[in-house]
Amino acid sequence: MRMLCLLAWLVAFGPMTAFAVEFEDYDFSRFSQEITECDRLASHGRDPGHVAPAVSSSAMDKPAAIAACQQAVAADPDNPRLNYQLGRAYGYSGRGEEAMPYRLKALEADYPQSLFVIGYLYSIGRTIEPDICKTYGLWQRAARYRRLAALVALPRHSLRGDFEACGPAIPPQDLRAYLNEGKAQSNDYYLGMLVDDLLAEVDERYPAELGASDG
Repeated sequence: MRMLCLLAWLVAFGPMTAFAVEFEDYDFSRFSQEITECDRLASHGRDPGHVAPAVSSSAMDKPAAIAACQQAVAADPDNPRLNYQLGRAYGYSGRGEEAMPYRLKALEADYPQSLFVIGYLYSIGRTIEPDICKTYGLWQRAARYRRLAALVALPRHSLRGDFEACGPAIPPQDLRAYLNEGKAQSNDYYLGMLVDDLLAEVDERYPAELGASDG
């Protein structure tokens, strides 16, 4: 049933059509922002919805995180942050199949971090059948919520031709919009170099499109 719900969601939302990017602000206030023991033990630093200091995979006390997140999800079952973190704790414990129901529960809420993670899992076929076109749709949605990893990965894979069978190509002005938004979010030197290289590739590949969005 969970997988059927996911497939219905993908039909409704992805791949997105080729219009100009309109970034959206995800409303994290729709669910509790109270810090739980699950947050303290399993927060991901790059999750835009995290409410506690980051815990790396190597530093995570995985059995304790699973127990705390199970308790938190039982108390607040529709909270996508807590579901994502329980999935994260299971995943880092090598229990990917047990992680998926919680990852998908977060996905049902359009949770930006889960949009990117499930898209990534589809791209590599880990604990789910590989489907790059589902990656395409999920990453477009994550990028519109300004999820940094999607803002960079989506243009990179698009320029590599990975999404050619997945519907309308992303227009060059949208590729630039994603990359520029990603660069604005981070002062990481290496990410900046990657974004600059990708922007140069967009400009080289689509020179006729430069300035077209200005009319």
